[in-house]
Amino acid sequence: MVDLVSRLAPERRHRPDGDGRFQVRKVVSNDRVGPWGLCAALLLTLVTAGCAARGRTVVVSQPEAAADELVRAGCYDCLLDARKAYEGLAAQSTSARLRLFEVNLLLALREKELALDASPTLDRAASLVPRLPDSLPAEQMITAVRSIPPDAAGRRVLPPSQRDRETMDTTLRTIGASPASGLFTSYLTLSLQCGRLQPDPAPSDAQPVDEPLLNYRRAICDNPIRTDPLRTVRQTVPRFAETSFFLGRAAMASLFRTDGREARELFEEAYARFPASPTIAFSLGTVYQAINDCRRAEDFFTRTLTLAADHDDARLGRIVCRTYMSDSRGAIDDATVLIDRNGSNLGDAFYWRAWNRRHSGELEPARADIDRARALRYNARVLLLAGMIEYDQRQFEAARKDLESVRALDGRECEAPWYLGLVGFSTEEWEASARGFAAAADCYAALIRDTEEQRAAMVMRNDVSEEFRARQLAGFDAAIAEDGVQRSASELNAAINYGRAGDLPNATIYMKRAAADPQRRLAVEDLRQVLGVPRW
Repeated sequence: MVDLVSRLAPERRHRPDGDGRFQVRKVVSNDRVGPWGLCAALLLTLVTAGCAARGRTVVVSQPEAAADELVRAGCYDCLLDARKAYEGLAAQSTSARLRLFEVNLLLALREKELALDASPTLDRAASLVPRLPDSLPAEQMITAVRSIPPDAAGRRVLPPSQRDRETMDTTLRTIGASPASGLFTSYLTLSLQCGRLQPDPAPSDAQPVDEPLLNYRRAICDNPIRTDPLRTVRQTVPRFAETSFFLGRAAMASLFRTDGREARELFEEAYARFPASPTIAFSLGTVYQAINDCRRAEDFFTRTLTLAADHDDARLGRIVCRTYMSDSRGAIDDATVLIDRNGSNLGDAFYWRAWNRRHSGELEPARADIDRARALRYNARVLLLAGMIEYDQRQFEAARKDLESVRALDGRECEAPWYLGLVGFSTEEWEASARGFAAAADCYAALIRDTEEQRAAMVMRNDVSEEFRARQLAGFDAAIAEDGVQRSASELNAAINYGRAGDLPNATIYMKRAAADPQRRLAVEDLRQVLGVPRW
C-alpha cells in the first residue's frame, strides 16, 4: 500500500503663560540663532522674570534670550543647546537658573517619550533645587516628571487610585500658579493629561499657540498621531529628529498594505540620532519582521534587549524569528526567560516553547507547555498544536477532540483535517481517515485560490517598490507550490483510505484528482492496480 505523506506544518501558517509670568517683547534684529530656522531676538529683551515678584522687570542678556528661543524650537538637540547656554548664565542669573531647571525637566520628558534613560537628567534637575526660588514647587515638578512611564507619549498617565489622581490634579494646579514659564507648564500638563487635556495657559502675544515645542507634544498626544502638524514642526525646526519616530509610528497603520518602506526609513532616521532608544530599535525590528526579513528583525530585537532586558515584546519577537530561522534552542531559551520572569506575553511564550520543543522531539515538556498555553489562551492555533502533540504521543482521542475544535473555530487551519486523517489512519477508521484527508484537500485548494488572488493583486499594484513586489511574488509562488503539494498528498491519502473502506467510487474521484500532480501519478497508478479500478 502507498505510504502516507506526512507534514510538520505550523511554520508558514502563522504568516505570520499667557498669565503674565513669562512675557517676551522682542526687539527687531536681523540676526539668527542656530540652525533650527527660527528668528531670535538677540538684542536686549525685557521679560517679567518668573523668579521675581509679579510686575517686576529685569534685563535679560543676549545669550539668555537666544536660549529661550531654543526652548521654543523644542527639539531634543535644541534643548541640549539651551541647557548649555543656561548653565553658562546660571551663576549670575536667577531667571537662568529657573530656565535651566525647566529645560532639564523638558529634556527628561523627551527622554521618557523616546524610552531613553532620564535618570541622569532628573538628577541634574534635582541638584538645582537648593538654588531655586522657594515659591517654585520644584520637588513636586520632579515627582510629576518621574511619574511618567517610558514611551507614554500617546496616552494619559493614569495614577493607580482616585487619591493619586486627585494629588496629580492638585500638583498641576500648584505648578500652574507657580513662577514656572507657561511653555513648561503647558508641556508638563500635556505629558500628564493626554486623553483628558486641561486648557493650556492662555497665550500672550509673546507665546503664540504655534510654538513648535507645544505643537509637537499636541500632535503625538493624539491617537491617531497627527502627522501634518508633525511634518510642519520638522519643516520649521529641521533638527527635530524625534518627529521621525512618531511619523514612523503613524506610518505603521498602513504597514501591511505597503512595502513598509516609509515606516522603515523614518524609524531608521530616528534610530541614527537615538541609537540608545529601545522603543525605536524595537519598532525597526517589528517592521523587518512584518516584511519577512527575520534576520534583520532579530538583530534589532537583540539590540532592544541589550538596551532593555525586560522588553517582553522584543523577546517575543525574537522567539518568533528564531523559530522561523530554525534556531529552536535559541527560541526555547528566550521563551524560558519570559516564563521565568512571568512576562506579559506568558501565553505566547508557552506556545512557542511547546512548538520548538516538539520540533526538537521533546514531547513530554512540549505537552506540558501547550497545556499551560491552553489555560492562558484558548484559540485555534493553541488547540492545533495541542492536537499535533497529542497525536505524536499516540493519545488519539485527545487529539481528535482538539483537532475537531480547531475546525469549528477556524476552517482555514488545514493541518487540523490533515491530522484528523492521520488519527483515523492510526486507529484504522478508514472512512473517517478518508474524510479528514478529503477535507484537508479542499482546505488547501481554498488557500491556493486565495493566494492566487493576492498574487494577482500584487502584480497590479503601483504603490510598492519592484524589489518588494518581486519578494512578495516569490513568497506567493512558494506558498502556492507548497499548498499544491499538500493538496495532492491529501487527495492521494483520501483515495487510499476510501479504498481501504471499500468505497471505490470516492477512491476513484480522489485518485483522479491526485493524478493531476505529476509527482503523484506513479503512486496513483499503483493504487489503481491494487484496487482493481479501470483506467479512466
